[in-house]
Amino acid sequence: MTPSFESSEPAPTVPDFVNIPLSLIKFMGAKLFKWTPDEPRSKLQIPLLGIFCVFASYNFLSMMLFVIYEELETSLDITEFILFWGFVLNALMKGGTIVCFRREIEFILKGLIVRHPKTEEERVAFQLVPYFRTITASNKYLTMWHLSITSMFLLHPMVSSLLRYIWRDDKNEVYDYTLPFMMGYYYDVNQPFAYAVSYFLQCCGAFYSSLLFLSGDLLLISMVQLANMHFGYLIYKIESFQPTGTDADIKVLGPLLKYHNEILDYAERIDSTFSLATLLNYMGSCLVLCLIGLQIVLGSDVVSVIKFIGFLVSTIVQVYFVSYFGNNLKDLSTGISDAFYNHPWYDANYKYMRMLVLPIARAQRYAHLTGFKFFEISMDSFQSLCTTSYQFFTLLRTSIEEEDS
Repeated sequence: MTPSFESSEPAPTVPDFVNIPLSLIKFMGAKLFKWTPDEPRSKLQIPLLGIFCVFASYNFLSMMLFVIYEELETSLDITEFILFWGFVLNALMKGGTIVCFRREIEFILKGLIVRHPKTEEERVAFQLVPYFRTITASNKYLTMWHLSITSMFLLHPMVSSLLRYIWRDDKNEVYDYTLPFMMGYYYDVNQPFAYAVSYFLQCCGAFYSSLLFLSGDLLLISMVQLANMHFGYLIYKIESFQPTGTDADIKVLGPLLKYHNEILDYAERIDSTFSLATLLNYMGSCLVLCLIGLQIVLGSDVVSVIKFIGFLVSTIVQVYFVSYFGNNLKDLSTGISDAFYNHPWYDANYKYMRMLVLPIARAQRYAHLTGFKFFEISMDSFQSLCTTSYQFFTLLRTSIEEEDS
């Protein structure tokens, strides 16, 4: 595997790799750490954080008021409310994970800066630009798709209400004050000003929840992509090494072993940082896929079905990307052992061959993401998630249809 030379390409840095998720977090007023000690504090950070806290608290209180004072009449209402609650709690959990483990995230990223390619030759060997393009395209796609679905959920009630008001047969018919999400208020929202304020607050809460939900997964896959790049470079260095049969070969092998252990440690730290969030994300996604399926099958409003299909695709794609990059981490880490086997070790002396046993054995313990140590994150786990979700969906659908019949 020989990299091609691309002298005219830019040189992305570690901050560039994680720029999109950290920008989403920064938009909410949270700055996890400083890249350099003299980096100035943004003047907007405290106001943005204050606005986020006010909106989050207000919307959370409104959801609690709905639970206390309102009743869910149909199965669709129940599943829709669980969907919204599950999404918000999942988003808060991901945001909490990032904040609680911000020092660990800082340690990993700044450690990877030290190992980041600095010369043009190193950037080509690392395949820096292709790795950067892949993660940037993935982050942009997930962000645009997810925020588009959020916008669809927010615009649908207002547009449908306006159309019903314009096309009503009875001109004295009262305007339908429909809000995007199920929330309770201590004031009457069926007044123009109160309705506008409540709608605006729900829109802000929805976008904040989406940004929290996105930032956790985007930061995870961005950090995994950085680790993948280093594992790929290690494979290239090992396979391209030509032993000379002298003791000087050991001096080349030693730094490679140290480098390998260091990247393995970073990969394990990434896993331990996000493992609980990943487990809850998989469990929540299974529930969400189930309930969205019910909304699509049992729903009657065509536009509602369309927006829930968008929500379904968004959830599947987001879990797919986490599984895809996690699968790459596993494959590349396993490839280190194969690289030691494949390089011309037979040209080396006895000391080198005997020392080679240690890195081969060490490479057998490959790096991988886990769901809180319960299962490995890979394309196999993604397939299992989809299968389990469909089985639960079938079971719930049968139960609901039997109750209604």
